[in-house]
Amino acid sequence: MITKNTDELLDALKTAQEKQDYESVAKYYLQIGKDYKKKGMTAKALYYLNRFDNLVGGIDSLYDKFAKKDHQACEWIEELEEAHMPYEKTIREQVLEKAEDLTTLQKLQWLLLTMSRFCRLFTYTSLLPEFEAFGGLDQIVSYFTDGLYGELGEDAKEDIEEEILDFDDGTEEVFESLLMSDYTKKVELPDQESFVPADLESGDGTFFFGAAVHALSQSIFDEAEEDDIQMEFAACGLLTDYYYRTSDTDAADEPKIKEETARIFSDYEFVKGNPDAASFRNRIAQYKKIMLV
Repeated sequence: MITKNTDELLDALKTAQEKQDYESVAKYYLQIGKDYKKKGMTAKALYYLNRFDNLVGGIDSLYDKFAKKDHQACEWIEELEEAHMPYEKTIREQVLEKAEDLTTLQKLQWLLLTMSRFCRLFTYTSLLPEFEAFGGLDQIVSYFTDGLYGELGEDAKEDIEEEILDFDDGTEEVFESLLMSDYTKKVELPDQESFVPADLESGDGTFFFGAAVHALSQSIFDEAEEDDIQMEFAACGLLTDYYYRTSDTDAADEPKIKEETARIFSDYEFVKGNPDAASFRNRIAQYKKIMLV
């Protein structure tokens, strides 16, 4: 039996993705993950093993076929992460530790600052068929900013709440669909590898994005409970999966990841200083212009 080398497996994976042959995609994810694991390339191994786990866990027919292999993949993921914690999880742990001394409002501000940096990327992504809902993020961030500072008009609150719920439903529907595994959906970027929606799943980013939207909505229209605020999203702008997929450079050495890491902890110091509405709005406006990748 002739065994494919890594480059051949990656080519086969690309072909399977283009054909949307998800059974073959799952098979190649697992094989490539195993290959990188044998080579000691932990970050790459974790990326492909996690993609395998996400894909087969989301499709019943694939899970029925790959259940035992998925169990093995999860054991490998745990083993690899214990030996070498991924960069994004290291930053996440630091975020959670720092968040312990923040007030509820400061935590929500920190989450919203991270969310604002997704606006430009979401606008680009919204141009893809079936991703139109993503284009609403810029306005949603503005509503949340007004809400945190008590500046939402009472007469408009009901309509705004409905708009936020529609946005949340629209993005969640995409996040929970096979669209997140469709690599034919690409956001073309100048002079670099294209971005695919699956890259948003970096560090469980789609889950924590939804949790952040929920917490911010609760704070405006009801009352945010401390337990509802999951601070992990503050670290999700790293989007490390994009780099694990497209680059061989260590995540900690990627220039844009360095920039985002600096912004994450700069935001912590900023919210600790209890910014007024004008300075907070200014920071949000600047962040809306950023392209995260």
